[in-house]
Amino acid sequence: MLNLTNIQGNILRGYASFPRAEFLFFEIQNADDARAFILRLLQTGAITPALWRAKPDATLNIAFTFEGLRALGLPTESLATFPCEFQEGMKRRANELGDIDESSPENWEDPWKTHRVHMLISIYGRTDVALEAHCQRLRDLLPIGVQELKYSQPAGLLQINGEQTRKEHFGFLDGLSNPAIEGVPDDSGRDRQDVGNPDEEGRFRKIPLGEFLLGHPGEGGELAPMPLPHLLAHDATYLVFRKLEQDVVRFRRYLDAQADAFVRAIPGGLPDGVSPQKFLAAKMMGRWQDGSSLVEYPDRPGSDTRNTFGYAGDPAGARCPLGAHVRRANPRDAFGFGGKTMSRHRLIRRGIAYGKYLPPGQEKEAASQEKRGIIFIGLNSGFDQFEFVQQKWMNFGDDFEQGNDTDPIAGNRPTIGGRGSAQMMIPGDEASGRRPFICFDIPRFVTTKGGDYFFVPSLAALGLLASGRVDVA
Repeated sequence: MLNLTNIQGNILRGYASFPRAEFLFFEIQNADDARAFILRLLQTGAITPALWRAKPDATLNIAFTFEGLRALGLPTESLATFPCEFQEGMKRRANELGDIDESSPENWEDPWKTHRVHMLISIYGRTDVALEAHCQRLRDLLPIGVQELKYSQPAGLLQINGEQTRKEHFGFLDGLSNPAIEGVPDDSGRDRQDVGNPDEEGRFRKIPLGEFLLGHPGEGGELAPMPLPHLLAHDATYLVFRKLEQDVVRFRRYLDAQADAFVRAIPGGLPDGVSPQKFLAAKMMGRWQDGSSLVEYPDRPGSDTRNTFGYAGDPAGARCPLGAHVRRANPRDAFGFGGKTMSRHRLIRRGIAYGKYLPPGQEKEAASQEKRGIIFIGLNSGFDQFEFVQQKWMNFGDDFEQGNDTDPIAGNRPTIGGRGSAQMMIPGDEASGRRPFICFDIPRFVTTKGGDYFFVPSLAALGLLASGRVDVA
């Protein structure tokens, strides 16, 4: 039975109404101090569950790396039962994830260059004041044996033209869709509609809880492998944390360079109010900047963020290209068989932007040199789900008839002399007469700057960890 009071927040129910965030990283130097610290957080009600009686001004949640669980004193018999991907950590799995060249761990930022990140504490606030106050209260509780690492990671909704927005730095509305999960109350809001997996009749069904939370049945009715003891794993999940830097200037300059050639492929020119840069960017992303889908609105934005669409009716990618980012991230019914070929690869995504938005026209200004990007947070019941999407869909295109071409937006690829090795085919459209167009020499737009794999225990499991009495037998 689903108990939202035992599950940490921001897993099954997101923090969409908390516009500011701070991610803090800690090293456990003394296990007794760390356990006492966790117990203190539990006793004071500091850790935010998925269901609260009164909405707080700020939230707090906690997660551990494999090295963090070891430093906390978890028995070897328990540590050995965790997934191999978790035991190795993200840094050691860089090649599998495509973190090469500029994205290689040797180029990562602190504190990710080392293996000192044992504990991640995520704090979200409704205001900057509430966020700062909550961070300070946490720091006041820190014992000597738990050391905060420099530097913490601020993040938050972007300010564009003086207004708070859910757009990311490339200008697209973000966070539009997450999996609809069985038994979880809907808190998606009016501006989006989460959907589950497609069924054989072209509708969507909600996804079993066990695809994202340990101890519950998944798509096949089975339980995902659980570390021991099961009390430690029940109602827990695994978290992928990645700092992804976006090169906004490079992205805009590439669109500018391709614009004239792209327009020549469109008979009669572009629809009114649609620039070639925005049209091309939409084809690469798979959505318009306002969030409307290319499947429903292939020629112009529709101001419609509904997600009840599939790709089966667009098999050649005339509307939404086969290699577009959102189509690769969630192919829906594109592979046939009622969506069963992709139903085991869904992720809960809780991304949030960092850095300031760069207004158009300021690509040569000093502000263009500032760092900006997305904190990618993915949640699932096994890291194999995330790694499959990253390996097979983001960084390899064969399933989408793209050969070795990586995702045009987020794919990692080597760069030689500043030029990328990727390309993307935008299929033609017989209905409109638009000719096929190939984007050549696509550079890397997104670079990995750090991250790791984390275990997110339930509140009951945190109590077990704090007791120091984890017994596999």
